Amino acid sequence: MPLPTSSVMSLPWERFYVAEYTASGTEALAMAVSIAVAGNSKVEQPEVIIPGYGCPDLIAAILALDATPVLVDLLPDTPFMDDTLVRKSITDSTVAVVGVGLLGIPERLSLLAEICREKSIFLIEDSAQCFPPFSTEKPLADLVVLSFGRGKPINLMGGGALLYRKNLSAELRDVLLQFPKLPQTIGWGWYLKRFIFNLLLTRYGFWILEKLPFMDVGRTRFNELKSISRLDLSLSLLNAGIRDYWSRPLLYHRYTRELQFLEQQGWRLLDTRTYGEFGLADSNPRIRFGVLAPDMVTRNKVWKALNASGIGANALYEVALPYIGGVDQALIGTDLPVAHDFASRLLTLPCHCDVSDSDITRVVNVLKDECAV
Repeated sequence: MPLPTSSVMSLPWERFYVAEYTASGTEALAMAVSIAVAGNSKVEQPEVIIPGYGCPDLIAAILALDATPVLVDLLPDTPFMDDTLVRKSITDSTVAVVGVGLLGIPERLSLLAEICREKSIFLIEDSAQCFPPFSTEKPLADLVVLSFGRGKPINLMGGGALLYRKNLSAELRDVLLQFPKLPQTIGWGWYLKRFIFNLLLTRYGFWILEKLPFMDVGRTRFNELKSISRLDLSLSLLNAGIRDYWSRPLLYHRYTRELQFLEQQGWRLLDTRTYGEFGLADSNPRIRFGVLAPDMVTRNKVWKALNASGIGANALYEVALPYIGGVDQALIGTDLPVAHDFASRLLTLPCHCDVSDSDITRVVNVLKDECAV
């Protein structure tokens, strides 16, 4: 977590979008949904289409606006929504489609934008796990959501941003004024919080957190969104976060080079060879690197071996959205066999700035041992 900086830099979205900063990424998505609902005010029970695999905060943001989440299954071996099913899921009540980026891989926004234009509904890019958002280069989305919380590309200890197109009508921009704006104070309390936060993010600090059962670290659960607020975010802090992001080493290049042997064992690497044409950039730092195991048994065996060796591998959300703890709300579209398969096989490897070359060597060696290479 960096310190605020006095230097000013241009923000990647300034050419096409205006930013409204928010108290969290979930609240930014809720505000995006509120604009989509207001833009389709004649719809009595609005519906919002989202992928069947993802963070449960997607559901929380939609329910906070009394809209209905509509879950769509994925294309096999990808984090992408099946566009045929997206089209079939659109009804007269649909107000928006949310294209969610995963592990630095943007959704296929060009295709989704075409569908949304045909149906006159909003396209929202959820770029919580991707920076910069794909739409900052090509403004395909009507609205873009960013998160600045723990585990995100830009880590500011919280906060988020809603980006809206500069040509958005004044009537819809005014929808945001209903949400209160909270101040952000960079004082001694913030510096103390930063110190503790950074301490807990170290390898040993996080290890201690994982051992405390009441902290429930690493477990994904649904949490209701009870308030939605804008935030008077410090731009000096945001600038520092972006500078820190671009200064990080591109450690995942070693994973791409040295894990290709896995593909002969039935694994798939979520790298630029497959996803470069969709916006996954080799020049952008990443927090985690994704691989798909041949099956859940193999994934779990390797996951256990990596963690036993001191590597913080994880399975991200572990299950498809309807099966996440606490998601007992009414959902449309819960038959998601491909999303379930993707969730059961996904393994993510750390490539943040605290990962060393020796850590990556250990990852490669563990995988070779477990795969009998």
